[in-house]
Amino acid sequence: MSKTIVVPVDGSDQSKKALDFSVDLALHYPAELKIAYVIEPFVVEDVFSMSTIPVPADMDDLSLEKYGKEVLDKAESICKDLGATSISKKILKGDPGKAIVAYAEDANADMIVIGSRGLGNLSGMFLGSVSKKVAHESPCTCITVK
Repeated sequence: MSKTIVVPVDGSDQSKKALDFSVDLALHYPAELKIAYVIEPFVVEDVFSMSTIPVPADMDDLSLEKYGKEVLDKAESICKDLGATSISKKILKGDPGKAIVAYAEDANADMIVIGSRGLGNLSGMFLGSVSKKVAHESPCTCITVK
């Protein structure tokens, strides 16, 4: 079945459910878990230039990476507590949907397991959820956990 499973996490309850589900799969079908956290640039509309510009979030890049590392370390700990042994972690940057799909492609993943709704920004309400984008663009099987 699957040898490589990509699991995006963001600290939400839904990503925890996806993580638990992916560990169960990895134990039944010996597979490597590739846990990913995406640092997304915060953007807002600039009413003067009528375009989208990056605006600094409450945290600088270093703080965002530190937070991402903490989320990944906690996810790895959960995986190990559930019995998984083949685990890798990676911080991605950019649009979450695109970054997750690109990571799965680069990793030659057989599967992506993603939570149905995470802690995404307000743009998700207008542009569609990350899980929807990933399912649509995924190069492999994609399971959305609710």
